Amino acid sequence: PEGTLEKIKGLAFERLPRKIDEIDRFLSENEIVRARCIGQGILTAEDAIKYSATGPLLRASGVPYDIRRADPYSIYDRFEFDVVVRQNGDIYDRYMLRLEEMRQSVRIIQQAVKGIPEGAIQTGKPQYQVRVPAGEVYGRIEGPKGELGFYILSTGKPNPWRYHVRAPSFINLTAFGPMCIGQKIADIVAILGSIDIVLGETDR
Repeated sequence: PEGTLEKIKGLAFERLPRKIDEIDRFLSENEIVRARCIGQGILTAEDAIKYSATGPLLRASGVPYDIRRADPYSIYDRFEFDVVVRQNGDIYDRYMLRLEEMRQSVRIIQQAVKGIPEGAIQTGKPQYQVRVPAGEVYGRIEGPKGELGFYILSTGKPNPWRYHVRAPSFINLTAFGPMCIGQKIADIVAILGSIDIVLGETDR
């Protein structure tokens, strides 16, 4: 629609940076937030790897792994961005990491917007039906929760014969138990919230 690009530019260059700074200003140095989050729900780098943690949960434990950098796909290799890492693996580090990752996402959006060519996009582009060969494949992306993977087994027909989704929330939830050891009951909800699961991914 007309004016969409200008709205996106306003979002990327003005509104989002302003809102992220606002969140940072109100929460990051708040005494109550810090008291409830620092040193709570710790997940060590060793345990993060042991339980196959992914995404922000993994990086907040000191493991600098991001699929967009480790195994670039789409056009991520054209963008400049930092892989954010924290070292303590507690609730506060998971919060701070996500806050900085929002800034990195804005940075990527700003570069993408600048690279959009003028003129119509995909005008009159024909649609094709893909003929998938028989075999198996695993594809993955770095989603906001972590690695979102799809394993597909094909017999050569238009639809997959079998497929499996590797949902990051389901995987990350396996580390919840170790993170709760020695914690107070009152801290459990905050720890679970810091994992940032989506129930649709974990309901199996």
